[in-house]
Amino acid sequence: MFDRTHGETKLWESFIKGETAAFEEVYRRYYSLLYSYGIRMVGDRELVADTIQNLFVKLILNCRNLHYTDNVKAYLLCSFRNKLLDAFQSLRPMEVIEECHEFFPMGEEIINSLFKKDDVDVKNERRLAKAISRLSGRQREILYLYYVKELSHQEISAILGMNPQSSKNLLSRTLARLREFFFSVSTIWIFSILVHCVHVPVRSVWAFHFS
Repeated sequence: MFDRTHGETKLWESFIKGETAAFEEVYRRYYSLLYSYGIRMVGDRELVADTIQNLFVKLILNCRNLHYTDNVKAYLLCSFRNKLLDAFQSLRPMEVIEECHEFFPMGEEIINSLFKKDDVDVKNERRLAKAISRLSGRQREILYLYYVKELSHQEISAILGMNPQSSKNLLSRTLARLREFFFSVSTIWIFSILVHCVHVPVRSVWAFHFS
């Protein structure tokens, strides 16, 4: 019998046993996470919503063949990401998805809306925002997963199809890229501005380093 107070592991066990209440709870618990991630990836609300629906239909129909996992969030994000990339690729068959401008976009209109005109450091803040917009889609994606969604490198590696060390290396290279534009600015100052740029929750400042 499914109990809503159960953690991820118990919830997934109930899901793959075909319990309707577990289907409903997984959908309720993770829909917003998948939707916000999808919108960040491609910005197409209809495509994102359709992909989530298709993902859950497939999971429910094949629930008996699914494997046990102790990290449902990472499993769903990985599955959803793959399906969304496939759907996005079908719309742009001649392009490399992660090199598309539309992949994890951060356009001028977003940058301009991040800061008020009377902010003391508005010039530097916008420079950093523009630096973020110059990152590759994959670099913006790892910033989002690590700082916004606060996922571990173990989880990120599962989602992006790499090992944990590669995830750490990607984040390090991404931060180094930002440092190229702001080599004279302190790490803590950049962290405080990045909070605004990508809506980062207050994760440990000391985790945000450039080594």
